[in-house]
Amino acid sequence: MEPMRVAVIGRTGRGDWGHAIDQLWTAVDGTTLVAVADESAEGLAKAVERLALDGGAPGTAFQDWRGMLAEVKPDIVSLCMRHIDCHAEMAIAAAESGVKGIFMEKPFVRTAAEADAVIAACRSSGTKLALAMVNRHSPTYGIVRDLVEDGRIGRLLELRGRGKEDARGGAEDLWVLGCHVLDMMADLGGAPRWCQATITRDGRPITKADAKEAPEGIGLIAGDAVEAMYGLADGPVGFFASVREAGLKQPNFSLTLVGTKGAIHIRPDNLPHAYLREAPLWRVDKDVPWQPIGPEGIGAGLPAEEADRVAERASWARRAAADLVAAIKEDREPAAGMFAGQTTIEMTAAAFASALTGERCVWPFAPRGNPFA
Repeated sequence: MEPMRVAVIGRTGRGDWGHAIDQLWTAVDGTTLVAVADESAEGLAKAVERLALDGGAPGTAFQDWRGMLAEVKPDIVSLCMRHIDCHAEMAIAAAESGVKGIFMEKPFVRTAAEADAVIAACRSSGTKLALAMVNRHSPTYGIVRDLVEDGRIGRLLELRGRGKEDARGGAEDLWVLGCHVLDMMADLGGAPRWCQATITRDGRPITKADAKEAPEGIGLIAGDAVEAMYGLADGPVGFFASVREAGLKQPNFSLTLVGTKGAIHIRPDNLPHAYLREAPLWRVDKDVPWQPIGPEGIGAGLPAEEADRVAERASWARRAAADLVAAIKEDREPAAGMFAGQTTIEMTAAAFASALTGERCVWPFAPRGNPFA
């Protein structure tokens, strides 16, 4: 079978090339990287060199991404930029051009309405769309899911997530890093059924007058402290919190699964990726250790001391890309696809909508635009 032809798009100075999700395509079985687009001439030249492409060959390097789609007609297009103001436009255009698959940097898009439009375009064309929610593709994450489903920590009661709580803490943290946490929360605890949230700025509840344009093309947001609670379909309650300049950055970024018999602590983008405590969190009268979880189980297949965290995370990204290729061949939804992305956008918007109205948001989630608009 001929390899699937992949084209990558970045925007130097406007989201750049994300978490190196252009380079991962140089090592994904069943694919070949054939073209690159970047509106910046300097950025395009660097990308061609980085990806070892023949920039002088016709149909290889483009400053016009639309022209690339029309001329190259790739099987897969990878939208690499971190700024999301162009995600929906590019994804819709790619689907309408006839690509079989789209691989997209997170967050998905800016609003639920944009998510609806991307999904409609992909369903019309039969295009599969996968998001670079790479933590879902860690081998250890699969072990965590098995432990939860096998009842190792008993009945799942709560899922508690936090962002990095650095200078982005609060609303921006919810958008940029919370999407990883919310995605895993819904995957492990079930689809959201309701959201009740409090978001404050300088200690007072936010209003629409507080809204400002956020970085990375997110749109209007407000708040330096977020506390959001979600009722999940499988029974547990999910929590996400972030307070600006309140943490240790990487150690804070986490999702803790609280069960009746134990707990699992997931550390996104980190090694070891997860830990198991085989006793309830409230059992403090006994010294129960947190045991690291590896790709082969509890305490097994753990990375060596000198393991490269960036390289390991890149391997998860390649697994995500490989899952998209398999989804195209098998005609199925990717593990972290457009519907999962739609859910994270709705969960994010619901937190702002609830905070602004003081009321609980329920699903089906009706508001489709930016809550501050």
